[in-house]
Amino acid sequence: MTSELEQSLHDPVRSDGLLHLAAEQLQEMLGVHRQLDKLLHESARQVGGVEFESIFSPIQRDRLAAKPRPDAINHDQAFLRSSPLSAADTEQALGLLEILHGDFAPANAQFFVDFTEREKFFERLADGQSFILVGCHLEFQDVGFNLGYLTRAGHLQGYDRLDTRTTLMIGRLLGYLEVMGLNVIDDILRKVANVLKTFPVSGGEAVNEGDITDEDLNRRVRTFRKKQNARTREEFMNLMTSDHGHVVIEAGSGSRDAKDEQGYVVMEPFASGTREDLYAAVQAGAAIYPVFGDYGNRDEPSIVQFGKEIRHLPSPQHAHAIGEIIASLGNRARGAAAIEHPDVARFQVPIRYGNYELAKD
Repeated sequence: MTSELEQSLHDPVRSDGLLHLAAEQLQEMLGVHRQLDKLLHESARQVGGVEFESIFSPIQRDRLAAKPRPDAINHDQAFLRSSPLSAADTEQALGLLEILHGDFAPANAQFFVDFTEREKFFERLADGQSFILVGCHLEFQDVGFNLGYLTRAGHLQGYDRLDTRTTLMIGRLLGYLEVMGLNVIDDILRKVANVLKTFPVSGGEAVNEGDITDEDLNRRVRTFRKKQNARTREEFMNLMTSDHGHVVIEAGSGSRDAKDEQGYVVMEPFASGTREDLYAAVQAGAAIYPVFGDYGNRDEPSIVQFGKEIRHLPSPQHAHAIGEIIASLGNRARGAAAIEHPDVARFQVPIRYGNYELAKD
């Protein structure tokens, strides 16, 4: 044994040794997780303020300390596989559609039946075509309804295992919310589809880094979020380039649409990451369908409209046109619905896509 090697066996552990670095990384990871828990759980407590009474409740705080950590709030996991144990589990999750929309649920499902039959959607999916359904967040901020009713339409046409081919791209805040005692991600959405979690960069689901006073931790959160969103994008492109057809359902803005001083709905412009994803997806051969989903409750009807199939985008910036299409679909649909339902106030409210010339990121 050389004297240098022999000496190294007896030297104290250097501050830059592997054990020290591992401890630093663990401390950094746990610090980021704790800060994200604090911010997102507090945001979950504030969810509401939508036009209809909120159906969401925050998860119990003791879930944050559970071991193993629930997938829904595990920040190290981006892609969550679907987890139905039986057809009854899936049916239980889909049963929320009837609970929340009452007698309007069959009509809502019919929007999707008509769309899928007209576009031969499920046949093309089975042949390997991939799709992105880009929706919006209006008074009721849940594109999960698009997922539920698409699944209902599939079941009505004999496709009973769509969960393996469908992925809902959502913000991580939903993991901190419950509906009727069921976790939104683990107990509901994963019974119907895969879930791809992202960190939104705007609106109510964003991590407000300005609330973090420790500048060092501020840096860690930004770095962590950047890495995790890179993982999300990688998983997204894996779906889009697979030789098996896949459906990704998302809301391009990632947050609830606001209202201006006149009370008009202003759609949050698509962020740069969303635009780049959509551009890359069509380059890989995916088809995009804009979806205007204006969901009511048990007392008010819903409207669902689908735009024409999009197979080409000249650049990521041109993805803003999809938001413009959704707003246009919405205005026409609300105008027609206002004639039939003059007592429904939201049908009188115009919609516009936000000022994306000032939001080029």
